[in-house]
Amino acid sequence: MGVGIPLFVGLIVAAILYLTIHWWGFLIIFPWIGLSISAGMFLERYLAKSSLDLGRRIAILMILPVFILFIPLANRENLQIEGVILLLSIGYFSKGVIHYAVAKVFGPLIWGRGFCGWACWTAAVLDWLPIAKKGVIPSKWKNLRYVSLFVSVLIPLTFVFFLNYDVRRDYLSHQEPYWMFAGVALYYLLGLSVAYWFQDRRAFCKVLCPVALVMKPSASISLLARKPTGVKCIRCGRCNNACPMDVDIVGCMMEGKPVRDSECTLCNACVRACPVGAIR
Repeated sequence: MGVGIPLFVGLIVAAILYLTIHWWGFLIIFPWIGLSISAGMFLERYLAKSSLDLGRRIAILMILPVFILFIPLANRENLQIEGVILLLSIGYFSKGVIHYAVAKVFGPLIWGRGFCGWACWTAAVLDWLPIAKKGVIPSKWKNLRYVSLFVSVLIPLTFVFFLNYDVRRDYLSHQEPYWMFAGVALYYLLGLSVAYWFQDRRAFCKVLCPVALVMKPSASISLLARKPTGVKCIRCGRCNNACPMDVDIVGCMMEGKPVRDSECTLCNACVRACPVGAIR
């Protein structure tokens, strides 16, 4: 994919949303996200022989302020899943709901879990931790995400239907950004804790992140995916070892099939790790 495509897409999306919803912030958010990803892709190519993953990690760090500072402060919105549930519980359609629809529900039909690899504000910090991955997290731990998702839905619904929380009066444009900051802080606390516990930067994504489960159904049939180049796989296993999400890349390459695993975040670690260029 051309390095300029994300920037071009960002400009188009910004124009469409600005013309339909008339909020100036779209003209900043989406071009910046597109520019950041394009810059990251450029660095990925320039540093193709590097194993440091700098291009993608710089891109995701550039995008971080947009989600946890600009949107909460400029428009007083909460992009966390709990905030979206609060809004949907009263039938309110906001920019936070738009974010979820684009990035977490329908977008993965095109780019899979690419948001997790290139734009997630939690991973933007976790990906820079001085931790060397020491193995695959047992699948039993990954079921905790279902508990996490249940709690993330239960908390806002409890506020609305059992504690009589007035979303329109108390939440919208008043307490909404504070919910966002509290949620971000909690995710960072949990993310750092499990990262060091499992010695895996992406442990939070695999063990506790509720958003991953929202994205998995559409990500499993995404348009974009890592694919075989036609060069014979030598089954060295370097791609599997490099994958931060424990995806079985070798199995897909041996079968000559795209990587349709819904855990893939399109981070390109497998592409860089392959010594024979069997993955693209």
